[in-house]
Amino acid sequence: MDNNKILEKVKVKIAISNVKEEDIVMNKNRFNAIKKIGIVACAAFSMTGVVFATTQIINKFGKNSSDGVQTAINNAYYSDVNTEYKEANGISANIESFLLDDYNFDITINIKFDETYNLTNMLSKEGKIDIMDLKVVNENNEKVFATRELESEEMTSLYETEKEAKANYDSYTGGYSQASEKIDEHDLKFYLTATGNEKEFPESKTLKVTFNKIRNKYWENGEEKSIIYNGEWSYEIDVPTKMSKSNIIDYKLVSISDKNYKFKSAKVSNTAFRIYLDNCKDIAWSEKEYVETSDGTKYYPAHRSDGDGEISVKEDGTVTYYNTFNLTNYDATDTLKVHLFKTTGEEVVIELEKEE
Repeated sequence: MDNNKILEKVKVKIAISNVKEEDIVMNKNRFNAIKKIGIVACAAFSMTGVVFATTQIINKFGKNSSDGVQTAINNAYYSDVNTEYKEANGISANIESFLLDDYNFDITINIKFDETYNLTNMLSKEGKIDIMDLKVVNENNEKVFATRELESEEMTSLYETEKEAKANYDSYTGGYSQASEKIDEHDLKFYLTATGNEKEFPESKTLKVTFNKIRNKYWENGEEKSIIYNGEWSYEIDVPTKMSKSNIIDYKLVSISDKNYKFKSAKVSNTAFRIYLDNCKDIAWSEKEYVETSDGTKYYPAHRSDGDGEISVKEDGTVTYYNTFNLTNYDATDTLKVHLFKTTGEEVVIELEKEE
């Protein structure tokens, strides 16, 4: 069977992640993109990123990490591991730090190029450097993260049909973005920020991080080109106790201003707050929506990628909604109010109370 056709067919979940490069993720104006997901036979109205402020002093995971992640960092919810450098073909890399909870996975990797490489030239012509086949699994071999390029390669090599791939391949379903920052003539930092999407990240005690392809993308004569630097980089890191188990706190419904709307769940973790609704006709994305704590403080959506929220219309016309806000366990109160808006501008207020 033609591998190109297989590639297109078996990107079942990967397409949902809709990876964003840094400059795309931060685009404020792309707010109501429509995605058609044939596998689940629904049209999904997925929000792409808007600019969000990160004013904290510590910025360990690049500017695409959410305000909720920054709050966690400010409360020492991260791990500096600074692993040993592994070298291959003149390129050395180590893991500097990472963060993992139910809704977010962030990691910083230092990459050093020896004197045979010219980093300035590599980053010219709108050049970018990323890790093409980054994969992270835990001690139970549960997938925490994988790039869409790696998953496409794995599926085409393992399965011959779309049906077989759908039935057997465990793909990473969240959104993610990659970015890099030049430190000097031979060093750069690579940042990955990933969301758990509707599937939360698995509880993990150990993470195995592997990659074999560092990619240099650039533009030449109006075309995007790339150079792949091959090697073998592999690391095993321990997950601190504070990050090894779920830290989610559930909230129950007290009231909802539109009685036709069906409340499904609301949860807050150390990095984010998420709410899920069903049968929510006319619900819309709005830059005015927020979660309010009992002291009146407002927390707005993360808006980094499609993994942060979705409005979906099923075949029967039922509308479902979920969204991710920058409220965390560090600031959540016993009662919360969620303020959402319809296409008509009408406000929907949802009152919540922390479960015992």
